[in-house]
Amino acid sequence: MSIARALSNALSGLAATARGTETIAANVANVMTPGYARREVALSTQVLDAGSGGVRIDGVRRMVNDALLSETRIALAARSEGDTLAAFFNQVEDAVGLPGDAGAISTALTQFESALIAASVRPDEDLRLANVVETAASLADRLNAASSTVQDARTQADISIGRQVMTLQTALEQVADLNRQIASFSSGGQDISALHDERQAVVDRIAEIVPMRSIPRDFDRIALFTAEGAVLLDGLEPARLSFAPVGVLTPGMQVGSGGVSGLIFNGDELSGETLRLFTGGSLGAAFAIRDSHAPQVQMELDALAHDLYRRFSDPAVDPSLASGQPGLFTDDGLAAAPPPALGLAGTIKINLAVLPDSGGALWRLRSGLQAGVPGPVGDGDLIVRLAQALNSVQAVAAPGPFTGRHDASGLAADLEARVASRRLSAEAEATRQGVRAANLSERLMAEGVDTDGEMQRLLQYEQAYAANARVIQAIDDMMNAILKV
Repeated sequence: MSIARALSNALSGLAATARGTETIAANVANVMTPGYARREVALSTQVLDAGSGGVRIDGVRRMVNDALLSETRIALAARSEGDTLAAFFNQVEDAVGLPGDAGAISTALTQFESALIAASVRPDEDLRLANVVETAASLADRLNAASSTVQDARTQADISIGRQVMTLQTALEQVADLNRQIASFSSGGQDISALHDERQAVVDRIAEIVPMRSIPRDFDRIALFTAEGAVLLDGLEPARLSFAPVGVLTPGMQVGSGGVSGLIFNGDELSGETLRLFTGGSLGAAFAIRDSHAPQVQMELDALAHDLYRRFSDPAVDPSLASGQPGLFTDDGLAAAPPPALGLAGTIKINLAVLPDSGGALWRLRSGLQAGVPGPVGDGDLIVRLAQALNSVQAVAAPGPFTGRHDASGLAADLEARVASRRLSAEAEATRQGVRAANLSERLMAEGVDTDGEMQRLLQYEQAYAANARVIQAIDDMMNAILKV
């Protein structure tokens, strides 16, 4: 080997070690940077005139396990969905309450029942009659508050959908722009690893909103599809997504009945079953809360409210009432609509006829809600019938979410059991998906930057640097010796 070739080999080795140490420094510095992928210098043997010509730097490779990254993104979307639904069902359970809770609907119902029993023993005591009115009003207030919580959750879900769609559209445009930059720079032979990192971070943000898969395309571009097959980006133009939040939702505003917006996808409105293309992430969870889970809870609250209304508006219980007239409970002062009576839980109120502050009188609890004159103060028959109506086992009015025969307490217990069961199921699913996402994320991190491994590679580069430096030093010594001769 000639001195010139030996010097060329050594210099190429020094250049390779210098590039390698730069890569290690970048890896260690970005060990916690989202979207960053470990770099390795790609080297190959350089051949000159059919002989060894040292080492050639072919570029810097990003070390990414694409299959693991894809599964991690799916898991992160599932975790986001699980967390969103678990938070909603916890909120609903807090509003409805559990048996024994001070603020539970069943507790308010029990207190109302106790007040009726106490008043039936001494119907002449206005204090006991006032307690009946107070506990009945408290029960109505609990139903109002629970209904308000459900509709607030629907409204917040609707607002969240709008924010997420805007974020999704912006992120897709960013990926499309990065696709253009990567394709342009890669053709010029430039290092585009940083652009790949940025694109991966943007795609990771998209993946929490909707589960998606990334498919490689020519010129280092990628295409994005939802897990159910909707094309988000394939080429340089992303899909067009938009959504118009309603602002405030009411129980009557449901999918198919108008007033509720769907997701606009490339000019087509998706709602109901057609939204399955976007299920699985936080966006799908928000749609499910707004269009399915919250309306279901509202229907159950309305059914419980209508059951109370029906029990006390029966002329057989209170003969002073004409058919169709409201009894102790009203729909904001009016007669309630027949089942499903959407929104009744939010508008159920005490009949003003028994509220002294509103021109009513307590004696109507003894004599009848529509009685013209007070009857005997010791007559507690009506109050007894009111208590019996509350405890009587009756068939639940159809149509509605409940079936079978219940007393009022049994129906409330059924509602609370359903809410608690959904909360437990949602939390269990959120925990399962959280563990899966954490495990996959840890595996992905393990395949990323390992500082111990980077230090070992740095030692190898140092040894290679020293070896190449010794070759150059030896050549220098040889040249000096030749020149002295």
